[in-house]
Amino acid sequence: MGHSLVSRRGFIKLGAAALLAGCTSSHSEAAWCLVHGTLIDGTGADPVPNAALAIEDGRIVAAGTHAEARIPQGTRQVDVQGATILPGLFNSHIHGGYSKDALAAWAQGGVTTVRDLSCANRTRESGFALRDKVRADPQVARLVAAGPMITVPNGYPIARWNVDSVTVDSVEDARRKTAELLDDGADLIKIPLESGVIFRMDMPMLSPEEAAAIVEEAHKRGARVSVHVSVARDLARALDAGVDDIAHMATDRVPDELIQRMVGAGMYWVPTLELWRGVGFGPASPIASNLARFVEAGGQVALGTDYAGAPEVRFDLGTPVTEVLLMHEAGMTPMQVVVAATRNAAQMCNLGQELGTLEPGKVADLVVVDGNPLDDLSSLGSVRMVVHRGTVIRGSL
Repeated sequence: MGHSLVSRRGFIKLGAAALLAGCTSSHSEAAWCLVHGTLIDGTGADPVPNAALAIEDGRIVAAGTHAEARIPQGTRQVDVQGATILPGLFNSHIHGGYSKDALAAWAQGGVTTVRDLSCANRTRESGFALRDKVRADPQVARLVAAGPMITVPNGYPIARWNVDSVTVDSVEDARRKTAELLDDGADLIKIPLESGVIFRMDMPMLSPEEAAAIVEEAHKRGARVSVHVSVARDLARALDAGVDDIAHMATDRVPDELIQRMVGAGMYWVPTLELWRGVGFGPASPIASNLARFVEAGGQVALGTDYAGAPEVRFDLGTPVTEVLLMHEAGMTPMQVVVAATRNAAQMCNLGQELGTLEPGKVADLVVVDGNPLDDLSSLGSVRMVVHRGTVIRGSL
């Protein structure tokens, strides 16, 4: 894990956002409704043509066909002229999220929630403080923050990136430091189970007992545990520990029995295909096959790119167009990709009750794009409007 410069595409998006900010302003009204669009609600259900979606006081109050949606009388109607209405997107594996500018760029790209899985070069206190400071600001993406990874002395990411981390040396130390990190404000816990194979290094790892203790302590507090792995043998250790999601697709072939164990455990997998393609794992690698077999077996995928996770990769900042296209190239259907970027990611981030689908009662995070992503996933980058916490932050009413 390191830090990269913002990609050229990111600079273009930031420039567009700045231009937009110069000609429109954030707008929020008590009650208003998008009409004459196609609704993809994030649940995996068929799209709804000629749909209406009503928002009041920052919440969705109606969603469905224009004829059947129960729209409050007198609600202002906004014609989206055939565009597609989707839930706000998630990028559930990023680094460099403790930056208001970066969070604003994600929000402008329709990514209304990001999950930062390691606060490199920033203390946990300052990272959590920034998250809390911008929590109510609709102009920036919602930040789900893990803080530093919990590892062992000279384990990953210290051995590879010299990144400040929480180190433990016993089962009791693992329990205590997990509790301390959660007390300090971590939304979840991130651990590495990285033996160093892909780095041609031999790295010490958390023992099975330490990893299991971290998971048990986190679960006791209602927090989830995400684990960095890169090869199948380390994935098996993650399964044994009972973690909740795998933060990278394995780079070698994952045996079918491991995939079945993951599916049976309800574990999420975050592929980070943009990272792997950027560091040289091409279409012939086992990565795409691992993903395809996991999906075919009924596994739950959540979108995440590992933004800023390798200094040589120019990641998308904003709409994760590269990742969604690579997921489709690996065999996922457009609807599966959309669900991975919305409902599944929200559930994995412990936010499924509030976000991830466009249903009455949920927070009004949504994006309106020109075209139909089910026909062409690149249309997710053609953003016409972004609504975050019920406030229009891109486009206008």
